[in-house]
Amino acid sequence: MNPGLQPGQRLELDITTVAFGGDGIGRHDNFVIFVPFVVAGERVEVEIVDVRKRFATADLVRVITPSPHRVAPRCPYYANCAGCQYQHIDYAQQLVMKQAQIRDVFERIGKIKEPPVAPVVGSPRQYHYRNKLVVHGPGKPGFWTQRGRSIINIDQCPIAREEVNAKLAEVAKQELEKVHVTIRCNSAGQTWSFIEATPDQRITETILGKELTAPLPSFFQVNREVIELALEHAREIFAASGCKTLVDAYCGIGLFALLLGDIAGHVYGIEFDSAAIDAANANAEKLGLKNYDFYPGQTERLLKYTLRQCNLGDTCLILDPPRSGCGKPVLKTLREQKPRKLIYVSCAPPMLARDVKELTKQGYRLDRITPFDMFPQTQHCEAVAELTRVT
Repeated sequence: MNPGLQPGQRLELDITTVAFGGDGIGRHDNFVIFVPFVVAGERVEVEIVDVRKRFATADLVRVITPSPHRVAPRCPYYANCAGCQYQHIDYAQQLVMKQAQIRDVFERIGKIKEPPVAPVVGSPRQYHYRNKLVVHGPGKPGFWTQRGRSIINIDQCPIAREEVNAKLAEVAKQELEKVHVTIRCNSAGQTWSFIEATPDQRITETILGKELTAPLPSFFQVNREVIELALEHAREIFAASGCKTLVDAYCGIGLFALLLGDIAGHVYGIEFDSAAIDAANANAEKLGLKNYDFYPGQTERLLKYTLRQCNLGDTCLILDPPRSGCGKPVLKTLREQKPRKLIYVSCAPPMLARDVKELTKQGYRLDRITPFDMFPQTQHCEAVAELTRVT
């Protein structure tokens, strides 16, 4: 129950933890108050911004007793720009914190006691890792503020790769007529800036020593070094599983299928973006894969037909859905057709926990959750869940 808090009121709080999403938690008369840009163990002064039935939100006014893990942010826009939430925390502690947050998510949402969450695999680049930025207009380009009410004009971003920042400095001199501009670079240092790219515009990227071509507007992970680590992890799981068939659902340009295809007897991919499927087929041919099929269409519609072509006892299914998680038809298909191994890749751990909860009811055992810090300095974290059919 609200102990009479009002917007504008100032008070002191002890921060007990930092929740998934980036806000610290303090309590006033046992009433939860969420505060950004704090570290567990700190005593802070805050100003109440909004009061709800079960919790309040507040702004940080000052740190009274700082944590030993507090560091100076590198970005001059930090705490105003919406892009980063953890630049004030040393990187080793960010990894410890994200592991605890994912464990908590699986306990609360997944209803899994003592979930097997491995330590977070850190990013080789703590800054200057993003190969893609989207800046907004109209007018001088920038990023949204924390509360999304205005745009901060910028010409540099410390989490973007140096090549992206060079292009950003050029774009920042312009007045944008459109809503946004995308800036993207590849591992060779080539850069592009575009408002609306067409599927015939291509980008070439080298992943684990293999050169892949993709449509410029297609989805690609923003941290190349970490996606390589995640791919190696998935490759180890697949190799140890004894499976011969690999199904890559929500496959995009077929990254997992293409990079694991050389140790599979047959690979399938399913992707709604037909331009991405065209690229997957071209890359498979270029890499010399012999046994592959990439299907254009929705995973929700095509997965059951794809699995019917497989010997489920030696099939590994990779799920890499959008942030919303797997659609109900996918979970229904897995209730009826159960491939031996599942590798579930997610940038939204709460949705992953929700889906894993259903999968464990459908005859799967959760073996391990391995987080990968795809997005250092931010609240976000990628996670890879490994599940095995037991019934």
